[in-house]
Amino acid sequence: MPSSMPSSQPSSMPSAMPSSMPSSEPTSEPSSMPSSTDCTICDDERTPWMKDNGKYCTNSYFTENFCNKKQYWKNNKFCRRSCYDAGYGYAGDVCCDQPSSEPSSMPSSTDCTICDD
Repeated sequence: MPSSMPSSQPSSMPSAMPSSMPSSEPTSEPSSMPSSTDCTICDDERTPWMKDNGKYCTNSYFTENFCNKKQYWKNNKFCRRSCYDAGYGYAGDVCCDQPSSEPSSMPSSTDCTICDD
């Protein structure tokens, strides 16, 4: 049976019986909705120089040396997808997962037997 007044120091052993009254208030309010992570569809927009010189965002030289290191790149978020995928994403960016690649326009060729019935 619990005592009428709580002690100033906790006991070293747990009570043999649970208390007869539940606590009056929960410890914290649960959220009404689960939190969701907002994401951005990120593209791979190249710099004008890259376009003029046939350079692409997937080149590790650019992701490692320019992505979130050069102010011009940070201001324009060039190669956003490749930078994010390489671990050099821009501050605050959470890029959405890429969908699978587009289906081909032509079916793949398979060996088949032409039937003549």
